[in-house]
Amino acid sequence: MDSIRKIFGFLWMAGAVLLAVSLPYFAIRRLSSAAATQEDYVFWIVIVTIFIPIIIGFLLFGYYAFRGEYNDNKPPVR
Repeated sequence: MDSIRKIFGFLWMAGAVLLAVSLPYFAIRRLSSAAATQEDYVFWIVIVTIFIPIIIGFLLFGYYAFRGEYNDNKPPVR
């Protein structure tokens, strides 16, 4: 079970990096088009603002899982 947690920790970190790269890409792509309206700007500002802490949480959770902080047979911290 500990190895599965480590694998999923890596997947969480990879997903966070993928989301951190793709979110600004899609926002810039949409906002740089000629059909962008003021509603699009408000929408993407809100989406990016909300997802930045979520991305950080995914990255931290994946890092701790990959590091083994959630393992069952972890020795006590001194």
